[in-house]
Amino acid sequence: MKLLNINVGIKINNTLEVGNYIKEQNADFVAIQEIVRHLEDSVYDEFRSKAGVEEILGKLYPHNFFGALWVTDAFRKGGKVHRDFGGHIEQGNQILSKYEIVEGTNEHYYKTYSYAKDWTNWRDEDHGRAVLISEFNVSGKRLQILNLHGIWTHDKQGDNRTIAECEYVLKAAKRKDIPTIITGDFNLLPETESIRILNKEFTNLISEYGITSTRPHFDDGTDKGNQVVDYIFVNNGIKVNSFEVPETDVSDHLPLILDFDIK
Repeated sequence: MKLLNINVGIKINNTLEVGNYIKEQNADFVAIQEIVRHLEDSVYDEFRSKAGVEEILGKLYPHNFFGALWVTDAFRKGGKVHRDFGGHIEQGNQILSKYEIVEGTNEHYYKTYSYAKDWTNWRDEDHGRAVLISEFNVSGKRLQILNLHGIWTHDKQGDNRTIAECEYVLKAAKRKDIPTIITGDFNLLPETESIRILNKEFTNLISEYGITSTRPHFDDGTDKGNQVVDYIFVNNGIKVNSFEVPETDVSDHLPLILDFDIK
């Protein structure tokens, strides 16, 4: 089977490119971060990525689960509108699947789902963060996938919040003794104390395969080339056939592609 992970990026208008890329890859599971669901018809086209991607994919993925992190109609800083969405949107994480979702939860480990109106201090405070936990029936076998977008810190070195985040994710992943994949944009560099928490009990494929960057040289004014912030971790119920991070400019994060079997 095949899992594709990608942060689609809220700050770039790339729904067509992302949707076509996902369709071309034809993975069994797709884990997405920064996907946007529009709640009003007035929302500008570039902030309708969830609906746009799903339209491109058609019936390829009959099962999907979206978990929102926050809702707002604009980013406001210092009382002024910094970015107008044209109406209310939700941003969150999503899993697309060709296999039945048996159960799923969207669990906030930092803050809660909220109306995120004031973004003046978000670089210090961040917004609500959650892990999307989905369990699948794969030809009679159970598979668990955890999809998250980690807490943002200035230097991607993490702090006490990200340590608590990774401890929460690890405990959540171990609630059931079944084949498990943890994937997403962690916003953390590889040698951080936070990532080491997961390394102790899960196999870090970024480390195992010597990946040196999950960010393209994307021209958004904040070039993050040669930086690892996205990861896939697996437990011993997963047989890894191959893992790659292909170069592409469809988003400001590179996709992670895992070919695997359930033991």
